[in-house]
Amino acid sequence: MEISRVVEGCPSSSESAGKAEVCKGCPGRMLCQSLGGVDKDQADIDLRMNAVQHKILVVSGKGGVGKSTIAAALANQLATSHKKVGLLDLDICGPSQPLLMGVNGQAVVNTQWGWKPLVSPYTGVKVLSVGSLLASEESSLAFRGPRKTALIKTFVKDVLWGRLDYLIFGTFSTVSCS
Repeated sequence: MEISRVVEGCPSSSESAGKAEVCKGCPGRMLCQSLGGVDKDQADIDLRMNAVQHKILVVSGKGGVGKSTIAAALANQLATSHKKVGLLDLDICGPSQPLLMGVNGQAVVNTQWGWKPLVSPYTGVKVLSVGSLLASEESSLAFRGPRKTALIKTFVKDVLWGRLDYLIFGTFSTVSCS
C-alpha cells in the first residue's frame, strides 16, 4: 500500500516528500527525504505484487513465538485447499522456512527475469528464503537498517511468483539481528 493512501495529503511521490508541512512528526520523514520522491523500483514491485490476490504478513514484536511455524502451516493449509500460494521468509537472521517446507539444500535459480522460488514437495507452495541463498545451513546474515530493507525489497521486486491467490510473508521480530 502506498503511504499517500494512508496519510491524507502525503507527498511521498513528489519532490516535496519529507519536506512538506504534513510530514512533520511522520516517522518516515527522513526516509522520504533521502529517497527524494518516487521510488524507481515501484513499477517493478507493483507488477509482481499485482499478480498476488491476497498478501498476509505473520508478525509479532517478540522472537520465539512461532511466526515461522504459523506462516508455514497457513501456507500449507491454503495450498491443500487448492489455492496457489507463495511463502516469503523475511527472517534473514534465523531463516527456518527451507527446513519447514522441505526445500533445504536446494539452490535458488536466478534467471534473466528474476529469481525462481523453490517449490515445496509437500504441498507445492512456492518458497523463497535467505536460507536458500546461503552457502550452508550454519551460515547467517546480520543485516540491519538499509541493508535489510534493500534485501527485502529485492525479494519483493525480483522474484518470479507468478499469479498467486496468497503470498504469506513470514517476518522477523522487531529485535532480530541485534
